[in-house]
Amino acid sequence: MEALFAAGIATGLAAVAGIRAYLPLLLIGLFARLGFFELPAPFDLLEGWAVMAALAVLAVLESVLDKVPALETAVNVAQTPLRMAAGAVLFAAALGAGLGVEYASELAAGGLLAGAVSGLKAFLRPANDATAAGVSGTFLSAFEDVVALVGAVIAVFVPLVSLVLVGFLLFFFYRIKRRRRRKFQGLRILGD
Repeated sequence: MEALFAAGIATGLAAVAGIRAYLPLLLIGLFARLGFFELPAPFDLLEGWAVMAALAVLAVLESVLDKVPALETAVNVAQTPLRMAAGAVLFAAALGAGLGVEYASELAAGGLLAGAVSGLKAFLRPANDATAAGVSGTFLSAFEDVVALVGAVIAVFVPLVSLVLVGFLLFFFYRIKRRRRRKFQGLRILGD
């Protein structure tokens, strides 16, 4: 049962890292500092105050830049490798793995999971420069912030629920994309 909870925590944190890279790292460092979570040796530097301050600044910067329509796409493209790295670190830390070659499968699984969520987010999320089905890109970005915050907390305290939360987020983006496509399909009267 303990292995199932560890896998749920690892999967939930890596998936949340695919949405926001720095916020789950910050929260895991804070939870480790408060004694709610135990980080293995190479990752215990996340619980240092200086590292948490730097992660807080980066999390705020990532969130603010994601709400600027002109920068949203570029930020998401630039952040994808960082989200994959954060997912790999979080996945390995939750499973008690390290950074050695023997833990390559854990690191790869976390990176691939975060990369898949980041890629799906970029593919399913409508452009930030227009409204989609009555929902602005800025609102979607704020919703992603909330999902990342709540998802990281839930991943640590109720590990299996985080999977359902990430599934809901992907379903939400899929529905918006589908509505947007249906809305603009019928407007092509004269063609290009």
